[in-house]
Amino acid sequence: NLRPTFLFFMMKPTHPRPRKSPNLFPQGPAPSHQNDSATQQAQSVTTSLLRTKNMMQQELERVSSLNTTINDDGALLNSTKEEHIGMGGTMKGARGVLRKLGRQDVRDAVILRCAIIFYWMVVAYVLWSRIKVPFLP
Repeated sequence: NLRPTFLFFMMKPTHPRPRKSPNLFPQGPAPSHQNDSATQQAQSVTTSLLRTKNMMQQELERVSSLNTTINDDGALLNSTKEEHIGMGGTMKGARGVLRKLGRQDVRDAVILRCAIIFYWMVVAYVLWSRIKVPFLP
């Protein structure tokens, strides 16, 4: 069991023990079973760290790809927004032109009707002046 050292120092002993100073530099060769377990633990930790490193690298690549996608989508949305704003002015201009064309169409219809009425009035005047109808003054 590996205990974190910061928790080890915070724990209070339940019974007083005499303190021994740790032997940092042991004399003589260490027992082989301790070396084997330490080597296995080191290899296990190394393997675990390599797996963690690979997972973090894959996650970093995924996040980088996601960030690129988000930036591209943001640029696309900005260009679409600018195009929409540009089309708003075009639509206002087109709406104004359509109103103007509608007014001109009404004006042309009025002028055409007036011209037709004037034409028939002229025809009636010519016929009245050329042909004297006795009952008309």
